[in-house]
Amino acid sequence: MKIGFKFGVAAVALTACIAGSTMWANAYSEDEAIKEAFIGSRNTALQIGYFESDNGKTDQLSEEQIQGYIDDFNAKMDKYYSSDNVCREMYKEINEQYLRKDAKDTIAYTVDGGVVDCTYSNIKVSADGTSATMDVILIDWENLVEQNEEGQIEVTAPIEQDSMNVTMVKEDGQWKLQAVNDMTAFFGTDAISDLQETEQKASAKGRAVAYSAEQQEQMRVFDEYEQKTLGTEYDSFSEALQAAESIDPNEINPFPLWNEMGGSSLEK
Repeated sequence: MKIGFKFGVAAVALTACIAGSTMWANAYSEDEAIKEAFIGSRNTALQIGYFESDNGKTDQLSEEQIQGYIDDFNAKMDKYYSSDNVCREMYKEINEQYLRKDAKDTIAYTVDGGVVDCTYSNIKVSADGTSATMDVILIDWENLVEQNEEGQIEVTAPIEQDSMNVTMVKEDGQWKLQAVNDMTAFFGTDAISDLQETEQKASAKGRAVAYSAEQQEQMRVFDEYEQKTLGTEYDSFSEALQAAESIDPNEINPFPLWNEMGGSSLEK
């Protein structure tokens, strides 16, 4: 989610109005470019190991197809990660091993994944315009069909909320992620558990949690989501894929309700 802003312009001379509008427009455009580059970096990281096949493996793909997936991923890494980002080459290596080895004999299929929601604050661009820092609250998810160590097929669809401070740099005219300076992560399963426990504790004390009808429906969706993922085993890749494709990240996102009900304070 991108955050814009509103500003007022006083009745001043036309030249001053034009100059002021241009200044604000340029600042707004630069902020948006920084945000979009960060989103691109997160979406790319969450697509490590992405390919398409009918059996959830890469054994049916040609060398040309596999190399094509590798080249596409590497191009995105170069676009969104700075040359001195420690993850740039490491993610490339992980992705290639995933496609050439890990997913060759075992089902390891990325159905979907990426940023669900994102808010920004304290964007500070350096005087020379080549670096910037900002605070980010990010919700992202992954949706995977995988084989566990026993060979059973499962769906995993983790969603999490991360609070972080990041440094972006401009290389060749493009904003790129240089570093995540610090990060605090909250996992969706924990948030759902907090909400369920809050509801159970209130019920045990003879009072109901003030969930609206919409929020109660969301709690029901959480239950369905857990039934499809936590420890559920599927008979075939196609069955698991169908279950995974039925999961909507916006519906299973517990963090708006979790934050509204108290966030991390619910854990106490």
